[in-house]
Amino acid sequence: MIIRRLTRASVGAAAQDGGSGGAVVIAERTEPTQLELSHSIGADGYQVVSMRGELDIATAEAAYAYISEVIDSWPVPLQVDLSGLTFCDASGLGVLARVANHARRMGRQLRLTSVRPSLLKIMRITGLDRAFPEVRPVVGAAVGAAVPEQARAYAP
Repeated sequence: MIIRRLTRASVGAAAQDGGSGGAVVIAERTEPTQLELSHSIGADGYQVVSMRGELDIATAEAAYAYISEVIDSWPVPLQVDLSGLTFCDASGLGVLARVANHARRMGRQLRLTSVRPSLLKIMRITGLDRAFPEVRPVVGAAVGAAVPEQARAYAP
C-alpha cells in the first residue's frame, strides 16, 4: 500500500508582482511525500508491517486502517518495523497509540522495532513508550547488580 500526499510545496524563485516593486514568492510542487506500508511474515512467525516515509496527518488514518486490518486478519504477534520512517508528527503518534490499543483489545501481541532515537525521544516525552515496553530502557542496565531489585522492577 502506498499513500501519497500531493499538497506539500516548496519555495520557488521570487518574481516581480507587477506594479508595487515587491516580490512574490512562487510555490512549486515538489516530489510528493508518501508513506509506504508493506506486510510480510518474519522468520520468527510474526507478522511484520514495515513503514517507509512519513507518518503524519495526511497518512495517519490510512496507516491505522492498514495495520488494524493486519491485526484483525492474523491471530499471531505483530511487529511494526519503523526503520524506514523518516517523519512522525502528533497524528502519527496517535496512530501508534491507537494501534497498540486495538491490538490489546484483540488479544494480539504488538511490538515496535527499529525505532529511531528522535521518535523514541518524543515517545518518552509524551508517555507513549509505556504502551511499548520493548522501547523502554531497562532501569539499572548500566549499573547491573548495584541497583536494588525493587528499583529495577519500576520503570519511570
